[in-house]
Amino acid sequence: MLKRGLKLVVLYLILVAPGFAHQAAESDEKLASDFWSWRGRYAQYTGDDVPRMERPASVVRAWSAASVEGQRKELAAFDERWRNLADKTVSVSQQVDHRLIGSALARVHWELDILRRWRRDPGFYIEQTLTPVGEALTLPAPYDEKQSREIISRLNNIPEILQQAQQNLVSPPASFAKMAIDSLAGIRPKLEQVATTLAPQTTISAGEWRASAERAATALETYRAWLQKTLPTLPAQSAIGRENYT
Repeated sequence: MLKRGLKLVVLYLILVAPGFAHQAAESDEKLASDFWSWRGRYAQYTGDDVPRMERPASVVRAWSAASVEGQRKELAAFDERWRNLADKTVSVSQQVDHRLIGSALARVHWELDILRRWRRDPGFYIEQTLTPVGEALTLPAPYDEKQSREIISRLNNIPEILQQAQQNLVSPPASFAKMAIDSLAGIRPKLEQVATTLAPQTTISAGEWRASAERAATALETYRAWLQKTLPTLPAQSAIGRENYT
C-alpha cells in the first residue's frame, strides 16, 4: 500500500507540475496582455509611432488632471502585480520577459512623472489631437461606416483636449510654445481640405464633415492665440535636468 501511495504521489506530481509551470508562465503573459490593452487606450500619440501600436476604436481621449491621476493609479496596480511576479528561480528567458514588462512600465512613469510633456510641452497637445486623425487616415480610402465614425470622432475630440491643455500647461518653455505656434500656422484651410476630401470617401455627409472641421479649426486657432499671448511670459529653460535623467 505504501509503495502504491508513493507511486500515486509521483504520478500526481508528474501530471500537475507542468500545469504549475504553465500557470507561472501565463502570469507574466496575463500581465503583459492586460498592460498592452491598457496602454492601447492611454498611450500618448507621437509623430514617430504611426501606426506602431494597435489602439481600440471609439475611445474618447482625455488629458485632464483627473484622467492623468487615474492613469497613475492604474499604473501603480500594474507595478504591484509586476513586483509580485518576480521569481529568480524561473528560466532566464522568463526573467528577461519579466524585466521587459518592467521596462514598459518604467516608460509610462517616465512619460507621466519625469518628462511630463502633458504639463510642459504645448506641442504635446497637437500630437494628441492631430496625430490621431492622421493615423486613422493611414488606412486607404474608401472608408466604411465604422472607419468613418472613428475618423470623425477623433476630429470631434480636438476641442475638449485643447481645453484640458490650457488647464494643464504651467509655464511651458518658450521654445516649445514657439514650435507649437509655428506648427499651427494655416491650420484652418488644411482641415477644410481634409473635410472636403474625406466626404465622398466616407459614409458621413459633407455637412457633418465641414461642421466637425470648423469646430476643430476654431479650437486649434484659439489654442494658438492663447500660446501667442502667453509667449512673452514663458521661461527660456527647457531641459528637465540632470537629476531627472539620472
